[in-house]
Amino acid sequence: MSNTKNNKGKKKRKLNAKRFSIFLILLLVFIIGGAGIGFMVGVVKNMPDFDLEYNPDLSAFVYDNDDQIIAQLRGTENRIWAEFDEIPDTVKKAFLATEDVRFYEHFGVDIKSIGRAVVTNLRQGRYAEGSSTITMQLANNAFIFNREKKMERKIQQAILAIQLERVYTKDEIFNLYLNHIYFGHGASGIRTAAQTYFDKELDELTLAESALLAGIVQRPSTYSPYNNPESTMNRRNTVLNMMAKYDFITEAQAEEAKQEEFVLNENRTQLEDNYPWFTDYVIKEASSILEEMGIESVQIFKSGLSIYTTMDTKVQTNLESVYKDPANFPEGVDEILVESAAVLLDHRNGEIMALVGGRELTTRRGLNRATDMKRQPGSTIKPIAAYGPALEAGYSPATVYDDAPVDFPGGAGGSTYSPHNFDRRWRGLLTMRAAIKDSINIPALRALQQVGVKQGFDFAKKLGLPLLDTDQNLSLALGGLTQGVSPLDMAGAYGAFANQGVLIEPHAIRKIVDKDGQVLYEANPNKSVVMSEQTAYLMTDMLVTVIQSGTGTRANLGRPAAGKTGTTQLPPLPEFDNLRNNFRDAWFAGYSPEYTSVVWMGYDETTPKHYLKAVYGGHMPAAIWKSAMQEALKDKPVEQFTRPANLVYTAIDAKSGLLPSELTPSQYIINEVFIRDNVPKEISDVWIEAPICAETGKRPSEYCTDIVYGVYMQRPVPYVPPETRPGVYPEDYDMEYPTEICDMHDAQSKITVYFCEDEKHRGFPVLALKPEPGQTGGCPDNVVTERRMSLEDIPSDYCDLDDHQLFGKVSGSGPGNNSDNDNEIDLEPGEVPLELSIELINDGNNHGILLSWNSLGSDITYSIQRWENGNLKKQLGSTTGTSFLDEAIEPNQNYKYQIVAGNRLSDVITAKTR
Repeated sequence: MSNTKNNKGKKKRKLNAKRFSIFLILLLVFIIGGAGIGFMVGVVKNMPDFDLEYNPDLSAFVYDNDDQIIAQLRGTENRIWAEFDEIPDTVKKAFLATEDVRFYEHFGVDIKSIGRAVVTNLRQGRYAEGSSTITMQLANNAFIFNREKKMERKIQQAILAIQLERVYTKDEIFNLYLNHIYFGHGASGIRTAAQTYFDKELDELTLAESALLAGIVQRPSTYSPYNNPESTMNRRNTVLNMMAKYDFITEAQAEEAKQEEFVLNENRTQLEDNYPWFTDYVIKEASSILEEMGIESVQIFKSGLSIYTTMDTKVQTNLESVYKDPANFPEGVDEILVESAAVLLDHRNGEIMALVGGRELTTRRGLNRATDMKRQPGSTIKPIAAYGPALEAGYSPATVYDDAPVDFPGGAGGSTYSPHNFDRRWRGLLTMRAAIKDSINIPALRALQQVGVKQGFDFAKKLGLPLLDTDQNLSLALGGLTQGVSPLDMAGAYGAFANQGVLIEPHAIRKIVDKDGQVLYEANPNKSVVMSEQTAYLMTDMLVTVIQSGTGTRANLGRPAAGKTGTTQLPPLPEFDNLRNNFRDAWFAGYSPEYTSVVWMGYDETTPKHYLKAVYGGHMPAAIWKSAMQEALKDKPVEQFTRPANLVYTAIDAKSGLLPSELTPSQYIINEVFIRDNVPKEISDVWIEAPICAETGKRPSEYCTDIVYGVYMQRPVPYVPPETRPGVYPEDYDMEYPTEICDMHDAQSKITVYFCEDEKHRGFPVLALKPEPGQTGGCPDNVVTERRMSLEDIPSDYCDLDDHQLFGKVSGSGPGNNSDNDNEIDLEPGEVPLELSIELINDGNNHGILLSWNSLGSDITYSIQRWENGNLKKQLGSTTGTSFLDEAIEPNQNYKYQIVAGNRLSDVITAKTR
């Protein structure tokens, strides 16, 4: 009984234990379930506010002026968007086979796949199979940024995946996924991956290449075909097997694709590394454009913009190759390069065609010397700040300036400003054209002083130079600026001369288009008329001379071109003393009818060791300019500069800028171009005909007997050396009429005199007639004696014996022949002799001596000279006629006259004395 009882009790205990176990399990499930529900509630409660609008970072693309891609701009991700219908089916099938074969069947979370994955992982005791769908992967990679709590993130993925499926279609989700996924080597998105690995567009991918790309995404580093080609090959084949398994392809197609060797893109240089100087400036300009539109500039790297630029790839490539050749630059010191920058633009529309900001790019979006640098422009500013304003004010290329030492007020510390020319020469009176041609400094200063510093400053500002108020001083004419200018600034200004006085704002962007094809911006550059067409052409015509025969001959293109050199001096510091012919900056700015270009050269920092050694703007910068322009103009028809109406050419006197006088020497008669209303009407008065003593070269005194006449220059403003340069004279000073009077000859001066001692004179002293070369007759030698006498003692009478007279012509010049008879003096044999007649007039109305002679032709000037008692007393005057009345005569005087005939070049043709 007891056993039965005991057995019953034991059975009861067993029953209670079973029930208790069930109870515990139920309790545990309840507890776990409650905790799970609480956990789930916490996960959902902690989910961030997701923006289901997909906004991935999209790379921007930069296009040249032929709409060809030249650069890619990306931020943190390198992604090029692809539309779903652009993606090949082979790519889609490869991803479905490997990532989510039931993608089009589930609602974002694949319960069946989750169950299968749990069983597989439990069986293998490790994580062997995942259950994330394509939608969950998209949610995780594109919308969830919490990477700390794995379980919480997985649940959030599932929840967000379900939400995404409610917002987007399956194709849209698949497309977002394929555009977002990372493929390694900086490539995000399927299109970027195709270009990165195979240099192909999507529609060019083979089945094998599609499978390779689908296989990479699981582990981009492990399956990198560049780093682990064997692993990549195995992974590709696995994808092909899975595609066949799920009937996306046949077994035969899979086997055929496995035999394909993948050919990788070995030129993996990112597009963003192409044309970096130009691209950097495009980014800068695009940033300004977007910010003006209220768009953050960071969107350049995130929004998939298409930026269409003005760059000419051919010209840019050539310019970059020029800058890569060290032969185009002077050798640096201490491994520091002599730097340079260049800009080339089309002044007709303001489009920048090429731009290089330095010889080496060390920092992206760092200093771009072509656009950001500020340096002194030297003489390249003269057309902009001095001569351009002068032309606009009515002056002309014929306006004459005196290139002579001068002190200007307003120097540093109240001192005088004493500029000099680069070669330390002083050329004297010269035209604006000549001053520009040889880059002479003093005329530029005088031109700016003439029109006013304010006018020059305003003119340069209109041409786009970033001047400061402190630049309003005379040194502006030579480029002495507070901060300076960039090559782009100068290119814009010179482009206005080339574009007939119209300044068009330089720009590098034609338009900006968003990822949906909407035009956000289209260039409409500012245009302004900054000078007259006539001013622009006159300046161009002078700058053509610079290249043809001036300081810029190295830039000669063999076709129409105009330009200006510029060089800046080393700082006026003790450490730079005694470094003549060495410089800080060298420039060349110029243009053709089609394009404008500017080149700068110099060290970034000038020191006693780092400066340009005998490098001028007309040297290496001009050569670089020529190379750039030749490529830009290659195969283009030759164009001429457009000449506006109302311009005429007129002969002028180069020393006065006025019409030539009869005395203007031929070498100073030049043709110059004028605006019709500005053609000079006055005759040049800088030339005079005057006598000098042949022995001393000074003005003759009354005692000088050997006197010659010449044509001399007479400055409008007499030159007096400034205090800072005593004894320094311009080169044409020797052409002026002497100011000193001869002091060699006086009343006591003795000369050799010949007397005729023929007895027929009965001892009366008379001067002998001696034949000159070409003459016969004269006093016989046996009756001629020689004496030394002072001028005041020389008799005035000559031998009058008939058998002693002279016959024939003589070669020689000047007055004072020992004869009262008619003696023709043919100064240049073969010319027409001058016949002179003398008649005493006293008819009541007129009183004097009438001189008459024959005409020797047109353009002949006749100078009338008179002696009294053998001494030159006065130059009576000159005329182009054939007669002259000398009214200033006195009784009982012996007068001798000489007529000197000369052409308008002041070449003496013949003379007649009587």
